[in-house]
Amino acid sequence: MNRFSSAVLIGIVLCTSGNDRSFAAGNGDANANLASTATPEEAAMQAAAYKARLAARAAADAGFFLGRRGDFSAARKKFSQAIELDPKFSPAYRLRADACLKMSDWAGAIVDLDTLIKLDPNYAEIFNERGFAHRQLGDLNGARDDFDRCITLGTDLPLAYGNRAEVELMLGDESAAAADIAQAQSLSATMPDSPPASSTPSARKNQTHHKTPRTGTSNNAKGTTR
Repeated sequence: MNRFSSAVLIGIVLCTSGNDRSFAAGNGDANANLASTATPEEAAMQAAAYKARLAARAAADAGFFLGRRGDFSAARKKFSQAIELDPKFSPAYRLRADACLKMSDWAGAIVDLDTLIKLDPNYAEIFNERGFAHRQLGDLNGARDDFDRCITLGTDLPLAYGNRAEVELMLGDESAAAADIAQAQSLSATMPDSPPASSTPSARKNQTHHKTPRTGTSNNAKGTTR
């Protein structure tokens, strides 16, 4: 049974704890000055926003552990709850997309991946995930475009090359596929913990990426995908 990896949780801690600390405690004199000049209405709004963020994190945490047990449907509901509580809480979109991928809900995953790309258009690994979802829906050109973008952004992710090679073969571009397979294998050789770059689609359905997720925007602490 496929479950969320511990790397996903690590990425969320990295990407949200710093933001929440600054939100709660402020950044020294600058935030102290801001607090001293805030109107009662502004202070109330800030307190409400912080309370919503904490509630969203609690819902996302609950969803994560449901996913670890393999209950992706229940996990997705928790992530949706987190988004309703705080629509700006980007890790919830990342986790809900992951749950959708685990459930083979490719269209649902694309919706959340689109949101993440709007938040951070340079988030390379999300293009890899969206490309995989497009490929599963039969949109080969859209998939190749996403894999192209992922690789252009400078990722060293072997599966991006492996995924693109698969699409290129389906499109009849054998020479391009051969070059991508060679690059995927070369990168995999230097990353012993990565999944096989040449594995089958069914084996790779839940292995579209292999690094710790960067679930926030470009201003957040940066990891990479699960």
